Amino acid sequence: MDYDDIRRYAEVSVRRGCGFALIAIFSAMVGASAEPDICFRLGAALAALMTVVLYWRGRTAPTRNFRRTEVWLMIEDAPALPRERLQGMIGTALAEVYMAHAWIAAWTTLLLCAVAAVMAVTPGAR
Repeated sequence: MDYDDIRRYAEVSVRRGCGFALIAIFSAMVGASAEPDICFRLGAALAALMTVVLYWRGRTAPTRNFRRTEVWLMIEDAPALPRERLQGMIGTALAEVYMAHAWIAAWTTLLLCAVAAVMAVTPGAR
C-alpha cells in the first residue's frame, strides 16, 4: 500500500460524492426547466455551494481523523504504518483530490453563471 493507492481510493470516494451532488443539481435544474433563466441560475447557485463545500472539505482534510473517512474503509489490508504517517498520507491525498474537484466545480459555476447572464440579457430567452 503506497500513496498512489491511497490517492486512487480518495479519488473514488470524492467522485462518488460529487456524482450524487451532480444528480441532485441536475434534478433541481430539470425541475426548474420550465423557466430556463431560473434553471441556470439555480444550477449556478447549487454548483457554487458545491464548490464551497469541496473547498472547505479540502482545507479540513489534513486534520480530520483518517479513521472516519471512506478512504480508510476502502483499504482492505491496513498498512503497518504509524498512526501519524497514515494520517498524513490519507489527509494529504484527500486534500489534494478535494481541491482539484473544487476547481472543476468552480469552473462549472462560472460556466453556468455565464449561461444565466446571457439568458438574462437575451430577449425571448424566457
